[in-house]
Amino acid sequence: MNRREFLRYSALGGLVLSAASPMALAASRQQLHGMAPAMLPEGGQPLRPLPRINNLSETAGRFHSALTPGPHSVPLGDDLEARLWLYNGKVAPLIEVREGDELDITLINELEQQTTVHWHGVPVPQAQDGVPWDAVAPGESRRYHYTFPEGSAGLHWFHPHPHGVLATQIAHGLAGALLVRPPRDLLPVEVEEHLLVVSDLRLAANGSVAPHTAEDWMNGREGELLLVNGQREPRLDVAPGTTLRLRLINACAGRYLRLRLDEHQLTLIGTDGGLIERPHPLEELLLTPGERADLLVRVSEQAEGRFQLASHPHERGWMGTRPSHLDQVAPLLAIHTLDSGAHPAVALPERLGRVEPLGEPGVQRRVELTEVMPGHGHHDEGHGHAGNMPEAGHGGMASAPAGHGDHGSMASAGHAAHGSDSMPHAGGGHGAAHGVDHGAAQAGQGARHGMSETAGRPAVDFLINGRAFGMGEVLFEGQAGEVEEWEVFNNSHMDHPFHVHGTHFQVIATRAADGEWREAPWLAWKDTVNLAPYQRLKLRLVFREPGDWLFHCHIIEHEELGMMATIRVS
Repeated sequence: MNRREFLRYSALGGLVLSAASPMALAASRQQLHGMAPAMLPEGGQPLRPLPRINNLSETAGRFHSALTPGPHSVPLGDDLEARLWLYNGKVAPLIEVREGDELDITLINELEQQTTVHWHGVPVPQAQDGVPWDAVAPGESRRYHYTFPEGSAGLHWFHPHPHGVLATQIAHGLAGALLVRPPRDLLPVEVEEHLLVVSDLRLAANGSVAPHTAEDWMNGREGELLLVNGQREPRLDVAPGTTLRLRLINACAGRYLRLRLDEHQLTLIGTDGGLIERPHPLEELLLTPGERADLLVRVSEQAEGRFQLASHPHERGWMGTRPSHLDQVAPLLAIHTLDSGAHPAVALPERLGRVEPLGEPGVQRRVELTEVMPGHGHHDEGHGHAGNMPEAGHGGMASAPAGHGDHGSMASAGHAAHGSDSMPHAGGGHGAAHGVDHGAAQAGQGARHGMSETAGRPAVDFLINGRAFGMGEVLFEGQAGEVEEWEVFNNSHMDHPFHVHGTHFQVIATRAADGEWREAPWLAWKDTVNLAPYQRLKLRLVFREPGDWLFHCHIIEHEELGMMATIRVS
């Protein structure tokens, strides 16, 4: 598809950024995090559905379109506009398909820096993953083409994934939702579904995106303007007793969402990889950057009730000046019940999804997350680090014979790893952690686009197995179809959400800083999972597709500063 054809078709359904757009609301001035005064749109407007990316194909089972990341102005009111970077001019757009559908998307890069599209959570061939070494230069285009396989149903998302300029692109608003529907939906039709993309922004008084601070780079950026589907504190009006399905994406760079709903219990029915087997009631849910959650809520039968879905404070090990919003409850969505009769409760099927335990691993690996400040060494506080482990040769094979566990249990590796203390560290052959170029060449392009990529970056490295990410470097090597078990150790004082490309994994056991291994009480398919300080997790996974697959911290700034590595699957 050429650009002229795309513009002709997209005009049929493009978002008009007018006074009716989600952010075009009355605004008030507020001092934010020591920055210049910024404009905040008014809350309390009705929740809007996500704007859609138009399907230009008339063939059933085929989604054909284009994505044009580029600068756009979104009215805020009072003659002020937010100057963002958006896909097709839309805030948090949606692509909706079904299992078995073919996706054919052309990326047309209208930015002044290179970019990609990463299909987060979708099992795509490696050539379609949108990784940094496949970046698209300004003014160039690239085709993404693949088919959604059986079992891929779930709420996924798409976002840029270049290296060196990624943090700026996320800070400017580039993200969208990708909903893959199953061939047949198991939930009753009475369930009312809403997709919620949670993101945040930090704007200067003139509506431009404020530059990164040193605290942003160390902790992960948290914008003070918290948005749901591009709106600030929207409102959802429902009949009393309605059963809601709230499907959430945490599209923030660094903000953790500790979700609670006033006077209501949350019921988890799905995670990153789709439905879990049985519902799990929760009082609250921690949703980390990159994660998705599928929740059911039966709303109170009280008429004219007012209930707030909000993110509560979560301590994740903040470094530097602490912004006041970290200790405040952040409203997300107001749920109002109408003055009407109550809807009856909805009966759920006995089994929702199917999560078969993976078999015994043929390979065991250790992955250690650390941060290092020059002159201070590892922030490990005496907990030990992978640098004490013997190093493997070139290629980073970190394998050991599989142990004997309970093959059929839900969490079949709840015991300590067999010989885990002697498993080799995957180092060697690629140079020291310091001195790695984190993308300075790309950064120069971004600086002339209004926001320097290197300004404010502190002298700190975020590392995996003692090394910062290097383009083309391979930490592990594996085989397609082989069950692997990874023991991931967060040897640092702050939380890190750990994301793996190209597959989903099962968390089979956890170990707190000074605790014992505990089996996971139930299994789910995940691609992103949080590790608290000094926590260890055992993950089991299988790479079905060959290629070079990334794994990294999904706090965007930590990824940019080096907490990312590659496994080469043959």
